[in-house]
Amino acid sequence: CHPAVLSNAKLSFSRFKQPGHVTVIANYYTGCAAGRRESGVFAGIAQRIHDETLGKVNFVTSLKGGGNCAQWAGIYQSDALSMGLNNGKKPTTQPLTVSDTQYDLRDSFFTSPYPHPSYIILDENLVVTSKSVGPCCGYVSYYDCTDDVALGLDETLTKEIYAVYDRQIDSLVAEEETTTTTTTTTAAASMAAADTTTTTTTPATISNIFDQPSTGTCQSTTWSDWSQCSKTCGDGGIQFRYALNSELPVEKRPCPLTLPACPEQCVPEFGLSFEAKVIVSSGLDSPRDLAFHPTPGLHLGKRSEGRDFNPDEGEELWVVNGNSHDVTIVASLGTRAQQTISRKDRGYYHYMNNVTALSFNTVKGSGRNVDQDTFNYFAVCNDNLNDYLGSKEPNYFMGPTLYDTDTTSPNKAGKKNTVNRLGEDCSGDSADQCFFLHADMLHESPACIGITHDPEVLTAYGAVYWAFDTTGDNSGNGGQLVMFDFQQPHGPGSMDHSIASVRRYTEVKLFRDENVHAGMVVHPDKRRLFIVNPGKGSIVAVDVDTGRYSRTAREEYPIFSNRLPSFEYSIYECVDQEEVFVGGLKNPSGLALSLDGSRLFVAESGGRILAYEVETGALLQSIDLASQGYTSIGGLTVSPETGNIYFVDMNTNQVVMVDRAGFTFCTYQSVANPGFQTALAAAKAQVESECAGVSLSLTRDYTCQVDGTIPNGTLFEQVHTDGYASDNPDVQSMAGMDAAAALLANRTDCEYDGDLNFDALLLGGYYCHVCLPRNDGSSCDAGGSCANVQWEGFTCDNEFFIDIDESKGILVASSHYFDKTYDSELELVAGVTYRFTVSTGAANPVLISEMPDYLPVLTIASRSIEPSDAVSNGPILLKTDSSTPNVLYLTSPGAAALKLTINGGADASAWGLRDPTTSSATSFFSATTAATLVCAALTLVSFL
Repeated sequence: CHPAVLSNAKLSFSRFKQPGHVTVIANYYTGCAAGRRESGVFAGIAQRIHDETLGKVNFVTSLKGGGNCAQWAGIYQSDALSMGLNNGKKPTTQPLTVSDTQYDLRDSFFTSPYPHPSYIILDENLVVTSKSVGPCCGYVSYYDCTDDVALGLDETLTKEIYAVYDRQIDSLVAEEETTTTTTTTTAAASMAAADTTTTTTTPATISNIFDQPSTGTCQSTTWSDWSQCSKTCGDGGIQFRYALNSELPVEKRPCPLTLPACPEQCVPEFGLSFEAKVIVSSGLDSPRDLAFHPTPGLHLGKRSEGRDFNPDEGEELWVVNGNSHDVTIVASLGTRAQQTISRKDRGYYHYMNNVTALSFNTVKGSGRNVDQDTFNYFAVCNDNLNDYLGSKEPNYFMGPTLYDTDTTSPNKAGKKNTVNRLGEDCSGDSADQCFFLHADMLHESPACIGITHDPEVLTAYGAVYWAFDTTGDNSGNGGQLVMFDFQQPHGPGSMDHSIASVRRYTEVKLFRDENVHAGMVVHPDKRRLFIVNPGKGSIVAVDVDTGRYSRTAREEYPIFSNRLPSFEYSIYECVDQEEVFVGGLKNPSGLALSLDGSRLFVAESGGRILAYEVETGALLQSIDLASQGYTSIGGLTVSPETGNIYFVDMNTNQVVMVDRAGFTFCTYQSVANPGFQTALAAAKAQVESECAGVSLSLTRDYTCQVDGTIPNGTLFEQVHTDGYASDNPDVQSMAGMDAAAALLANRTDCEYDGDLNFDALLLGGYYCHVCLPRNDGSSCDAGGSCANVQWEGFTCDNEFFIDIDESKGILVASSHYFDKTYDSELELVAGVTYRFTVSTGAANPVLISEMPDYLPVLTIASRSIEPSDAVSNGPILLKTDSSTPNVLYLTSPGAAALKLTINGGADASAWGLRDPTTSSATSFFSATTAATLVCAALTLVSFL
């Protein structure tokens, strides 16, 4: 985008790959004072060395963080002159400035934790030979880094560049076996030549570096004839006409023809008849959305939390639950091996508070680096203003949370994507309860009700998501579309949100209704984002690769994730959109695309699913589900294997599949007019080939103009601070492991409107605190209390770990909370759910019984025990109340029992249960009775 003569050209780095050439890349952010200061020095160096080497050394800098190229170039050109660089000559042809809106250069060469401003040097093979940090790095203000300091870049960078350049030239000379002396052989010769030259040499190779755009003038005011109508029936859609005019290349109007009504047809996903087939009917709590995992078994493997799974059977469906703030995983979907397991974040009251939507990165084979690719990650969206389950005054510091689901592949090495309560790795054959550990979070969309992954393949990490922010316009009258690019996710165990991009599309106005979910989906080929707009009863269509930077969002939207310049928070305008792609809907909610991308399915929460043609927006077919009891439909998804539609119903707590009864199959006829499509394609091709930098779009407002401004540097922190645990009360800094965070342990000002920032607790290393919600602030099982282990996790007083002491032949229980081991008796309290995590091995299964003898039969206490059968590696949950016998036993065939005394439980003698420490009176549930029951059960099975 600069020099101006190259505006709209495309830079091809492969063209720098030439013998003897060197490429230098600078990493700046427009909001960074140090970067602004050094950019002028870099420009002076760039022009001088480029001229000295007759174009063999090229310099590249990227525009990141806001503004436009002309403004950015004006800054560095002016500074180069003021500091007397390049013999006082203004840099004109160097450096080459590219508009790096996808941060491709940064993410390819300057990954975290490498600081900025910084520089790399590529040799003739585009191999990195040097990487360095600029002298102004770490200075807070522009003027703190004086001219003398900034000019230090000249000497160091020049020396590093010529070290590479001279080596390559020497090698070329040796290969050519010539003694001819040239002015470009050494740095000294090059500089001497420059001293005797009075004019700047224009490099002959510069035109070969770029793919030049067309240079047509496009001033015509002659319009083509109106096209045919876009539809063959109904309202006929639209017509267009075009002109070779860069300011207004196209006009459109409604179709003026009277056409027959479009008939309702039959789509394959609905068939001629269908059945609503219940797939999951338990374990859900107000399910809001659902999605298929792109790699079944990657997360759970063959065993997790002491349970066996079969990753080779069926698909894997993930469901988010609003009321329980967690995810239910349905493994081996639709097979005999199907089972569910629920999982949440230890800090669910922030990271999954009223979770309402989820979306996976399903882009496999994107060509990204393995260590950067976020394939198999998912993000969730939370319909909450960050009120910690109603216990804290909302601060609006809320947005999407990103998770890596990989716990089993070699790529997982070194990452703790799931952990137990203490923060230890929970992958593999672990008996512990496992929790998600978030990979990143951004905080610019409170009360978010929809999210979808963008399947683009341009960014280095592929972590771009679009979200429905219901609070977006700051006036209480609607929301906005927000794009979140996590860019370089901080990964599990970190809280650094400084490298990301968040862009608000303020012209895309979105409105909620009483629904708690709004579907969103990006068409991978058309690059169109479809959004359910519940408050308007419509679907909005947005061309996601359009829109231009307008200004920073930091002033108008002062709550955001990080104040460093590497965190972009911008407002984008002039986006191409169709405000009403589909209208007339009643309480729309879920949204999904057919596998071939030609049909768009939308749910009306009251009990209908409708199928629309993507090309035209025409209704093809609808089905009624209200008559079958489904009147609160949330999210929709389509099976990637079968194409079947699945939905969640919030009131019945079910996952339901639209099952085509008898597998009836049908086809439909497109209502798109082929003549319209042919004319449109031809018009686009002509305009784009004859008009420089102009594209033809039927959804663009060609009168929309933006003049992006360089953001004010005072809106940015220039260096890292101590973070949340310092005396800074804000929630906009990097969370460091500050020792002062320990002082938060004594804070008791937990009032709804108190001074204590609950985010500071989480980011200061607290999962358990008197002020945090539920069970003294942790995810202990019901009735338990926790103890915090700072920076790691927490322990619970109702969790015990069961093993066997083979030398003594006894069962032993240990407690992280009490830091004790028990080998004869455990005292428990009625009204609490206790978790016994068993790791005794297959030869020594454990169960809870009213008797000290190991008898694997149903007992009186079984109704309070889950599972009721024996466990050798996994959890046993004991739910106690006043009816629970006050004496129970943990038993195993290879060890003496461990007595459980339940204070407040029912008197065991009332049940006739014997205590081995008293008389040997016969129990009504004796061993003989148990054996009789076993025999009876076997007889019944044989009879059946």
